[in-house]
Amino acid sequence: MATKNEKLNKVLNGAKHYLVDTTGQLLVTPVYTAMEMFSGMSVETSLESRIKLTALCYGGLGIAYSKMRDFSRKVFKINKDTPERIQTLHDSLYNIAFNMPLALVLYGTSGADLEQTIKGTAGATLIGATFGPVNCYFLDTFRDFCGTIPTPRKTPSIIKNAKRRTKQVLAVGLVAAAVATTAGIYAVKNQYFSNNTDNTNVPEAKLEQRIEVNR
Repeated sequence: MATKNEKLNKVLNGAKHYLVDTTGQLLVTPVYTAMEMFSGMSVETSLESRIKLTALCYGGLGIAYSKMRDFSRKVFKINKDTPERIQTLHDSLYNIAFNMPLALVLYGTSGADLEQTIKGTAGATLIGATFGPVNCYFLDTFRDFCGTIPTPRKTPSIIKNAKRRTKQVLAVGLVAAAVATTAGIYAVKNQYFSNNTDNTNVPEAKLEQRIEVNR
């Protein structure tokens, strides 16, 4: 019979896996953010969809994604000895199947109009096919960096054989880079591609208009 310490360790280990798997999947947030900006979506709508997706991921969607992927790999007998191209193909098809229905719901409930929803869903599906393997590679790498599951992917020996503390620092760096890049994309959109006009001279413009009317 398991002792209290064993039960506690099991709970803590499960929580660690939960947080690592979820955070690892969100490392590709900058890619989806850039796609949303390219589709013409406003910063407000995109930010709402990203916040909503993050909440969903930490609310259980993230662990569902990773566990379903692990199950799919098991069904198709994919492991660390499987050629990288086969692992890549699997991750691409898996992400297409996962992203399409999720994107429809996400954009449809985030204030996007029909055209933006279609473009966003098409983009998410295309990204699932193209960047899905990257997303899964990040997940596998992040798991390895955090010490939960050794990566089954090909990794440069200098990283694969790095010390535990070094890998932990790299994990923190990946998260910080994802957050900073996402914020940078929104900043560039607001600064250079915003549809909002500069209102600094509005009072002066209104005064000139009144003068013209009085004449």
